[in-house]
Amino acid sequence: GNLMKKWKKKKSELVLDTKFFKVRKDIVELPTKEVKEWIYWDSLDSAMVLGATRDKKLVMIEQFRYLVGAKVIEFPSGGIHKGEGIKAGAKREFEEESGFKCKSLQKLGSFYETYGCLNRQIHIFFAKDVSKSKQKLDRGERGFEDIKVRLVDFRKALELALANKIVAMGSSLAILLLKEKVERGEIR
Repeated sequence: GNLMKKWKKKKSELVLDTKFFKVRKDIVELPTKEVKEWIYWDSLDSAMVLGATRDKKLVMIEQFRYLVGAKVIEFPSGGIHKGEGIKAGAKREFEEESGFKCKSLQKLGSFYETYGCLNRQIHIFFAKDVSKSKQKLDRGERGFEDIKVRLVDFRKALELALANKIVAMGSSLAILLLKEKVERGEIR
């Protein structure tokens, strides 16, 4: 009877509204007619780009991540602005963080990171033949970006992911998706 039916949103309220972070509390009716509170981080989507240079190196970035308390290596990614297209946002974020421009984008997939408490989807792209441009790091009101660019061989990036040296779930998933598409001949 009542299994796997959609929940009904009865009410939604913004409980935290900062420049970077919005938290909502919804009142939902379950298929059992029971009414519950559901609290979550309400966010616009984000995009990640795996960019390959002409000599087949992948553009990765290294930075200190406060919540992890460590330096991490990952693929450039960031939030898509309101009213901005997903591909436009992906290209903008990639260039800002890495200092490389990409022309074409090939979609690897779209995923939710943790959909129990965050409604953001991350859109992952591959860009071949990226070209050098200039980093535009955020040192102002949006935060403090201190990013080192690392050009990493495809095999090395794969090894890092499989050895759990890439701790950002999206970045690990992205390199494994790229490996699969390369092996299937969908990406050269």
